[in-house]
Amino acid sequence: MKRHFAIILLALAAIVLTACQPDARQPQVDFEFASIETSVPSRGVAVPVTFVHPVTAGNKKFPLVVLAHGHGGTRNEAGGFTQVAERLATLGIASIRMDFPGCGDSVESFANNNMSNMLQDIESSRDFALSRPNIDPNRVGMLGFSMGGRLAYMAAAKDSSYKVLVTWAAGAANGAGSMFEFVGGQDAYDAMKLQAASEGFAPFTTPWGQHEELGLQFFTDLETSRPMDAVGKLTVPLLVLYGDQDQVVLPAVAEAVIAAATSSSEVQRHVIEGADHGLGLFTDEPHYTEEAVSTTVSFFADRL
Repeated sequence: MKRHFAIILLALAAIVLTACQPDARQPQVDFEFASIETSVPSRGVAVPVTFVHPVTAGNKKFPLVVLAHGHGGTRNEAGGFTQVAERLATLGIASIRMDFPGCGDSVESFANNNMSNMLQDIESSRDFALSRPNIDPNRVGMLGFSMGGRLAYMAAAKDSSYKVLVTWAAGAANGAGSMFEFVGGQDAYDAMKLQAASEGFAPFTTPWGQHEELGLQFFTDLETSRPMDAVGKLTVPLLVLYGDQDQVVLPAVAEAVIAAATSSSEVQRHVIEGADHGLGLFTDEPHYTEEAVSTTVSFFADRL
């Protein structure tokens, strides 16, 4: 009799526990969101930004992701960053993204486009977002694409507020060597640096036809920067995403980042087979972009 009574009690307890567990099959409740186009003060200039945040009643605090675009890109990155921001927002994660000097809606000359200025603009934009209501300063992540990935490694290594990091095809090699082929070889690089020193900037046309003015500090910042060393200081979860057909930042660079991230609590690799440096953003290959966006959003959502 006692044995039968015990079995009944255990069965009742199991029913209660089951009733108290959340139903994993329930669909995710999407947040509505607002997208704000504005500017933030940084270095004495107005930096164009887009702040996207979930909308909810009450005092709920949301995580934040800072997005840094690539060399000569824009804060929208042909819609790729827009997709990331809006999908994050539906999951309850805010974001802020900015146009670096001479890019997108920036009214500055591209001659001001250097790592020192861009790192300051990242910090100013993040601080603006953190000053907004309903943003949790203890749950901040960062996404960087190409040059933005280089900046992300350096920003996160010196700023402990970043808790999760994702990079797309990041130009992470120490020094300026990785820029030589991009500009036409070391001789071309050296000649442009001399011209920038004597004339204030050197004109340059990217492989994609963009006309830029490279200031002297663009060169000197690259030469003194050591993003791969910064990778070794990271302790946070890291997703390294790249295309296996990238000819701008070779896959070997991403693999070197993975090998160097020995202090990170978690390192994930995601290779998009068939994708080049643009990850489908600038070609008619939206499936590559979709893979990059969905992988990135999931990584942040699971860790922030």
